[in-house]
Amino acid sequence: MALTRKSRTAMDVLKSNIEYISTYSKKIDDMLNGGIRIGVITELCGNPGSGKSNLCTQLCISVQMKYGITSNETGTVIYIDTEGSFVPIRLQNMAMAAENHYKNENKNSINTNSIEQLLKNVTYFRCINVAELIACLIQLKQIMTPERNVKLIILDSLAHPIRSIIDGDHLTRHKYIVRIVTMLQKLASENNCAVVIVNHMIAKVESQKNEAYCAPALGDAFGHMSQLRLQLSWKMNKREARVLKSPHIAELSTFFQITDDGIRDIDETESMDDSDYNSASQENIHAISNM
Repeated sequence: MALTRKSRTAMDVLKSNIEYISTYSKKIDDMLNGGIRIGVITELCGNPGSGKSNLCTQLCISVQMKYGITSNETGTVIYIDTEGSFVPIRLQNMAMAAENHYKNENKNSINTNSIEQLLKNVTYFRCINVAELIACLIQLKQIMTPERNVKLIILDSLAHPIRSIIDGDHLTRHKYIVRIVTMLQKLASENNCAVVIVNHMIAKVESQKNEAYCAPALGDAFGHMSQLRLQLSWKMNKREARVLKSPHIAELSTFFQITDDGIRDIDETESMDDSDYNSASQENIHAISNM
């Protein structure tokens, strides 16, 4: 039997309700036209310490709060950890900060039971290698029920298990990437949930200028599989979020900070002037002779 797909007109797509999850930074949300988009894959790349895991943790809380999601209903989270970077106490601290803000707005005391529920709504998987990761994604088909209402899947990261395949060639790694991302794309589409894939940065060489620069790992083919590629980095001692690729967002950037409470906007008085920004844009480019 031939596989048939339901079609829609361009007008239907235009009028469809697009939902977003807030990053808790208004500047980042504005740059992304609302936040992390539900129903598609977002690639989050950056060097170690740039804030990738902190942003993922923040999204785990945001998707469960009424003011953190544009959808009519909040949802739960699937967190797949391949690097051991998940920190439960950090999740708890962000949950307390978010709940405290919400309670203060309503002039009520903080509810400890609500904090516990926020943590219970994050289903955690620890996957060591590619085989465990694929088995986990297969399992998600059974556990992502309407009752669970999963609105966010986080894979932190895809680069680690792929790059740990020491007995495979480039083609083998590419096949695994395609299979994993395809499974995640299907889960995002069928369950109307956001998928965030964390990626590493690697050094590449500009042959003509003999310079090295940082670029997202896993190859150019993987870069085409996500709808949004968002890079986090340090610029002149400030954290920057930059859109590297998107079909509907300009290649913009903005600054943010990571506080004890989570992802927040940076103080306007600490913003960089144009001369600082221009010099900062060259931060990750170095001559080979100086490396």
